[in-house]
Amino acid sequence: MKLFSYFLLLALSAAVLPAQTPAEPTVVKKKRVLAATDGPASRPVVQSSSLVKVNATSQPYNLHLPWQKESPSGRRGLGVVLAGNRVLVTAQMAADATYIELELPESGQKMPAKVVAVDYEANLALLESPASDKQKAFFAGLKPMAVDASARIGDAVSILQTGRVGELIESPLLIGKVLTRRYNVEGSGFLVYEANGIIRSEANSFTLPVVKGGKLAGLLLSYDSKNQVTTILPAPIIEHFLKDVADGSYEGFPGLGMELQATQDEQFREYLGLKSDAPGVLITTIMKGGSAEKAGMKKGDILLSINGYTIDSRGDYKDPQFGALSSSHLVRGRAYVGDKVEIKVIRDGKEVTLNGQLARRSPDDYLVLPYQFDKGPRYVLMGGLLFQELSRPYLDAFGEEQRGGAILRLARIAAHPDKYEEEGRKKLVFLSMVLPTPSAQGYDKLGGQVINKVNGKAINDLNDLAEAFKSAKDTWHVIELDDFPHILYLDTFNAERDNMRLLGGAYRIGSLKRLE
Repeated sequence: MKLFSYFLLLALSAAVLPAQTPAEPTVVKKKRVLAATDGPASRPVVQSSSLVKVNATSQPYNLHLPWQKESPSGRRGLGVVLAGNRVLVTAQMAADATYIELELPESGQKMPAKVVAVDYEANLALLESPASDKQKAFFAGLKPMAVDASARIGDAVSILQTGRVGELIESPLLIGKVLTRRYNVEGSGFLVYEANGIIRSEANSFTLPVVKGGKLAGLLLSYDSKNQVTTILPAPIIEHFLKDVADGSYEGFPGLGMELQATQDEQFREYLGLKSDAPGVLITTIMKGGSAEKAGMKKGDILLSINGYTIDSRGDYKDPQFGALSSSHLVRGRAYVGDKVEIKVIRDGKEVTLNGQLARRSPDDYLVLPYQFDKGPRYVLMGGLLFQELSRPYLDAFGEEQRGGAILRLARIAAHPDKYEEEGRKKLVFLSMVLPTPSAQGYDKLGGQVINKVNGKAINDLNDLAEAFKSAKDTWHVIELDDFPHILYLDTFNAERDNMRLLGGAYRIGSLKRLE
């Protein structure tokens, strides 16, 4: 799913609302807004001086023509002021941003800002403005908001928005579920709240705060206007992010790096040798370089517990605050990189205790890059042949309806990269496009081919490819492919001539490679 698939759908129409609703949004014209409650009791106050508008200009790179950028676009959100004159927003606000500014809702005064910390997996970013007298004056009337991670199922919270002239708008919601779900990148499940209620349509936004009792309870992730269900990035994840940022060296959220299979089926349990009432789930995949592999876990183990918490046949544990919850939260929400972890498994019919240290795999540690923001895709162009490293954003840019032929083959490799990881490859280099040059005549239908060797040298990433093209033994570059026709030939002299013609030509190519 693309990053922008989470763009908030806030276009509500009064004509389609139910005749009776549990609570209507409240417009508060004073410099404060009341938090939602279920009854007439007095309500705590959220100060409007804890919020600022955030405006950003975004310009990502073109994933299929990697030397180009897409057209710029604007984003708007409502950030939360924290201690130290920093502002919290979702990472969607900061992604591929070329300019970010803060704006006071009532006066319209503006101040440029920059990203000081961002986690695209957890969808959180922290902004600050350069230290100056102007910055001090901008934040002089603003008050930091505290974070409250105490919310439970059944608690009342409120979504906050600002109107045209800065008035605050409150939309009361009720938390109905707590579960884990991917935010906006593959392979990362985090805690979320699901809340029910109507959100008034004021403006499309990539960030809206959620408050409880005058404190920050979360940030809005998405809103389903048809079913009136709001998905919230919760305060426990925000607290984890801020604590990690505080020491000046952000490490991110750890992960075990494994896949589980539920063991609820009675026949399956009998096959595994599990008693009907025994806990445990089957480990089906151990990811290379992850915490689970380093701790000694193996495919086929039956996971019984993590740090003393029993894992049931669904892969859940009993959380003291939220009840039944996915075991992934034990690592991603309740622990930090470097923490010790104790794991109990059944292996060959015997209980085994494993000990390890939690780690996080960065995007660059994956054979297929899971996401990429704020920089252009790596590529090498030779004689009209465009080579790139396979990434999920590249595949996602085609959409599900276009995933046929070579793209479908690459998608299958991305889903099951074990073979190439065992070969020791760092990245999967492939031929992504053939430009119409004399050197590339006849190769125009060969896009999507995985590259194995060039001029006799094994290709484990684009750096290897760039070096291999410097070492042609004869007057030909010999390119060995994974599939038919298995070998391509490029005349070295003609390829260099075509390279010169491509620079600054119709394709607006400014450089023949990007390796940084």
